[in-house]
Amino acid sequence: MFRNKAFNIALLTIIAVVLIGILGLVGYKMFWKTDGAEPEVPTAKELLASQFEIGKMTTNLAGNALIQATISVQGDSTKMKTELEERKVQVKDVVNSVLHKTTPADLEKAEGIELLKVKLIGELNKVMLEGKVTNVYISDIVVQ
Repeated sequence: MFRNKAFNIALLTIIAVVLIGILGLVGYKMFWKTDGAEPEVPTAKELLASQFEIGKMTTNLAGNALIQATISVQGDSTKMKTELEERKVQVKDVVNSVLHKTTPADLEKAEGIELLKVKLIGELNKVMLEGKVTNVYISDIVVQ
């Protein structure tokens, strides 16, 4: 390479240190760093353990329409399910309040049901003390 032996040793040492640093960084990113790792998907049994069935509800919508829907609420823990069961009357009242403010036109939009779910999650989380509502499922819905 170069005629100066000390310069060659210094150059090779720098290259070796840089390569070790790059390999260390790649190894850290691949094996030890867990940020950005996909969260574990819960099983059906785990979901069922924290899911509360409100049941079939029939109520008026804003305007002159009627809605009948079967609604279930997903909590983030089994404690949440217990609290939902204990607060069943309050939960139904919150759902009725949200539905009474919803118009049939709101539900006819492509994103109408999803927006209703978001509103329900937000309002239910305001009254819950143990954990939070993570999802609302509407299995049957009829608007007249």
